[in-house]
Amino acid sequence: MISEDNWQDHYWNYLARLEVSAIDRSFEDLKPWDSLAEDCMNLAIKAPFLKGKNSGSKSIKLSAAFLKRTMSDFRGAWLLINWGYPYQAACVAASLYENALVVNCLVERQDLADEVLLNKNGDVPWGAQKLCKMAAYKDLYGNIPDEFPNDDEFNTAWKMCYHNYKLLCKMKHPTLQQVADETRSALNHKGEFAVIPLPDTRNESLALKHMLMIICISKLFSATKCFAKAVDCTSDDPEHEQFYSEALKVYSNLKRCIGESKIKDISIKAYGFKFT
Repeated sequence: MISEDNWQDHYWNYLARLEVSAIDRSFEDLKPWDSLAEDCMNLAIKAPFLKGKNSGSKSIKLSAAFLKRTMSDFRGAWLLINWGYPYQAACVAASLYENALVVNCLVERQDLADEVLLNKNGDVPWGAQKLCKMAAYKDLYGNIPDEFPNDDEFNTAWKMCYHNYKLLCKMKHPTLQQVADETRSALNHKGEFAVIPLPDTRNESLALKHMLMIICISKLFSATKCFAKAVDCTSDDPEHEQFYSEALKVYSNLKRCIGESKIKDISIKAYGFKFT
């Protein structure tokens, strides 16, 4: 029997009940995002099954492995958000972000795929900032150059991409911003915080959850889009036409959800880093 003297010994199982309640709450609070996440995941699953001129290329096959990891990260982040652990979801989202960028950069470049495959440690040989520059330039101009320009359009694009990644890192690493917000979810009637894990179901946490949903869905969608384009299906392929129609639906609903989100109220800010 649980009492004031022994509740710590029973909290592990009780926490599971709290998490189930958090999922029920999230079903109402995040319902539009849940439908969008499902549609985006379904689209990503279909991309590797498209048949085109480049289906068997080495860069496509390698990118498929990173796309799979991106999808797994997506599911993991989604579960953590719905269980009431947004800061833990941000840690997974940071991994998703990098893996999605790798897909964008490798999928049409055999030479870059070879750089990864030939790396003696099996590492991707570019840091997050370089990946952001590569992906941003490709989004703007359709390719990845040997040297990047110093113009306003490109600088704005890659810095925004990198800023979003650093925002996730701010939540992944120990900071007063993060712990100050998370402890507010476990305050007692005296204003003291309990040192226990506890799902965050506060209305104040919705801005953070919305931001994480936006980043995760946007990056998975971007990786999926780049992958499908690289396969190079014929324009009259019925599966490609269906895929493109579903992609337009996801993109349209993502824009709508962003417009209706609470991201302006997010309590975490990314600063104290350099764009160098």
